[in-house]
Amino acid sequence: MKIKNTYIASLGSENFDELGFKSEEDLNIEISKLIQVRSEPSNNYEVNTIK
Repeated sequence: MKIKNTYIASLGSENFDELGFKSEEDLNIEISKLIQVRSEPSNNYEVNTIK
């Protein structure tokens, strides 16, 4: 007997509770943290240029 895989990959169509969040608002807060504009790196980091 052959088993048919009926799982369809659908990125982004999960509900907030399927992703482990208590509410849609909690999910939106986490998404906004991920997409916020990052500030410039501090002076503690050195940037090496290729010569």
